[in-house]
Amino acid sequence: MVIEMMRLRHAISIYFVGQALAVSCWWLLLFAYPDSIHWFQPKQWPIETLSSFWLADTLLLVGGSLTASLALGFRFPWATSCVWFIAAAAIYPALYCILVSVQTDEAWVAAGLMTGMAGLSLTMALICGGDASAPKAFRVSGLGRGASVGATFIQTVIFWSVFLWILPKSLCEFQAALGISTFSHPWQTTLATGLFFMGSSLGIGSAIFISTRGWGTPLPTSTASILVREGPYRYVRNPMAIAGITQGLAVGWYLGSVFVIGYAILGALLWHRLVRPVEEAELLLRFGNEYEIYRKQVAVWIPSLVRSGEEVDAT
Repeated sequence: MVIEMMRLRHAISIYFVGQALAVSCWWLLLFAYPDSIHWFQPKQWPIETLSSFWLADTLLLVGGSLTASLALGFRFPWATSCVWFIAAAAIYPALYCILVSVQTDEAWVAAGLMTGMAGLSLTMALICGGDASAPKAFRVSGLGRGASVGATFIQTVIFWSVFLWILPKSLCEFQAALGISTFSHPWQTTLATGLFFMGSSLGIGSAIFISTRGWGTPLPTSTASILVREGPYRYVRNPMAIAGITQGLAVGWYLGSVFVIGYAILGALLWHRLVRPVEEAELLLRFGNEYEIYRKQVAVWIPSLVRSGEEVDAT
């Protein structure tokens, strides 16, 4: 356990170095090719509108990220505060970019990039929790049933806004900038809306069972304390992942964007290869034989009608 926390702390430290380098390279691009600024702000705005942020970004995001990495590496007592400060510093410009895009329907690429960075920074802070020297990717929720329902609702609103609105809009804008047209066909809107409704219904139903029966949230750092095997979880092990991927495909279909559809497929592959094994190892550690039996009975992706005691191969 100690070795695992050390590895996780080092991984977070490396992430913040990467974040500092990414922001630095972005500003170098803008200064080297001033015309590229129009990719990241409304076209009618003067370039000074964005370029004036270089000092704040350099001090807070570049310097702050490097400081957080250093604090984590040397386990300074103020490392936790520093990590949370960087998360807050990243959220502020992300909210600004989102509002600009909402008001102008432009600069969605900037909104997507800033939202992604803010989300990753906040994820690092949540993993660190209240003690950056002992980070944990999974924490059992200490919330009661009512609080779990409320937290799950807030998380759902945020996740849907980011992954099903802001990021798809940024991908569509990027696709258009590359000169790649969208596709369309008869009944596209109706069929895509129906698919989105199906995915959303599955996601909401799964979230309800996680919060009311498992006393937790979909967030790994506030996960359910009880193994949920009811509702959608009776037929498939990861209904929320299926729901999210279905919603992503539906949004891409609705927008006619091959980029958004590819984004949903890539998300499914990354989840299956990187997230699922870690999550299942943690569940096996916490629930032992109870989860092992459940894993043998219920498949990952393909829903199956399983009677008690009947086992099927995991797909």
